[in-house]
Amino acid sequence: MKTIKRICLCLALVMSVACFAACGERGGGGTFTYEELMAKFEGDIEQNATIRVLDNQMAIETGHLQEVLDAFNEKYKEYNVNAVDANMDQYVDLEQNGPDGYGPDVLYQANDMLMRYAEGGHVLPLPMDELDTEEIPETVMDAYKMETYGMDLYYGMPVAQQSTVLTYRKDLLPENWEEEWDDNQNGVPDMVENMNDLYAYSAQVKEESGGDKYGLYMSLVDQYFNSGYLLSFGAYVFGETHDDIGLNADGAEVGLNLFRDLAGVVGSTCINQNATTQVATYLTDSKGTVFCTIGTPDWLTTFRENLSATYVKSGMSREEADKAAEENLVVVDPPRLPNDGDIKKAITDMETETFEPTTMGGVNAFSISSYTKYPKACLAFVKFVSEYENLKWRSEALGAVPARTDLAEELGGVSSILSGRVSAGLVDIMPSTRDTQYIWDPLSSLFNDVATDNTTREAPVYTTAEALKGALDKLVNDIRSAMAVGDIS
Repeated sequence: MKTIKRICLCLALVMSVACFAACGERGGGGTFTYEELMAKFEGDIEQNATIRVLDNQMAIETGHLQEVLDAFNEKYKEYNVNAVDANMDQYVDLEQNGPDGYGPDVLYQANDMLMRYAEGGHVLPLPMDELDTEEIPETVMDAYKMETYGMDLYYGMPVAQQSTVLTYRKDLLPENWEEEWDDNQNGVPDMVENMNDLYAYSAQVKEESGGDKYGLYMSLVDQYFNSGYLLSFGAYVFGETHDDIGLNADGAEVGLNLFRDLAGVVGSTCINQNATTQVATYLTDSKGTVFCTIGTPDWLTTFRENLSATYVKSGMSREEADKAAEENLVVVDPPRLPNDGDIKKAITDMETETFEPTTMGGVNAFSISSYTKYPKACLAFVKFVSEYENLKWRSEALGAVPARTDLAEELGGVSSILSGRVSAGLVDIMPSTRDTQYIWDPLSSLFNDVATDNTTREAPVYTTAEALKGALDKLVNDIRSAMAVGDIS
């Protein structure tokens, strides 16, 4: 993916004169040089500091955030520091709340959101020499890089990375899969290796069950999951400027047609965002409703808990159920795609006829609000949560894939799979710019429209390459319109 590079002298001027006007005190005034900003982090932690930490909902609901807060407060008790749950929605708008004193001191969010705040001066550049980034890939670090004061500064400490993988139920494989569904004899079922065989298997499951069961089940309107079909065939989000929107680049219509064909076998039930959460039930029920899903790996913990509960109901002990759930829920790379985009044909040589897909990805990091009164305590917290052992703790508790390659390798499984894809350049990190917010709704509308075209629409309209190209052109125009309205407001 090409990324926006809109950094110029004007940005540096805006950042130094206006954007950091609120640094130092909530709602306070003043401007700062780079040296003055870095000086905020020097010296001992502020005594009696109370810092509000914003984490994601899963960290809160599992109790992990509170455990981390307690551990941090214990470590720094000599300073009487008190890190607390910000008790705010995880998507709180720092641009609106920060200047009024209602924002968090430390916040955890995805790169597109945090760097939107960085562009507006709402989060502080971090003193990276005090943070351990050696094992974090450059592409991941770059998601938080912005040129300010004539130098490259970083506005977030990456702790987790995200993209799509395929998860399947090994205990739902057909008994004869080694004879019928392993053409290359590599011990991996063909239907989880390439999209053509997954399409064929999904069609078979649908026919044999009378439509009551699914091979693949996933949301057909999810912008994040499905954008990879476009990216894999030449699309990109933004080029050198925000005016260069490449989601309709030549070849993208091939990927869109592949998605349309896939929608036909997945079915209209999946044309809703709820399919992303519904699969947690369907993939793990005793009926074997769903064989596999494509989505982010953070659902794996929930899948295992649900499947274990299903096994317990069938008569297993809890220990047996937990072990079986871990063994039977298998995570693999997203399926390979056919070179020509035709998922309906039979594949005779997977190595030469298919390729590894490119998927959309994101990086989650902790950043420090420009409005905090306690930058040194905030930095201590960011350092604490990004330490190797604490990142391992987070990954194991939440199922998050760590940003550190050495930790991902140690954890193995999905962490190793996704980290390897990132390092291999098969994950396009979504652009770290405020303009990214304008692509999601138009993308969802596109996928909804095209999926409907091959499921419930009486008179399909996207039956030619020209029609699909027209849909992509409309997508880009819709994004431009949304950006224009955003610029005005």
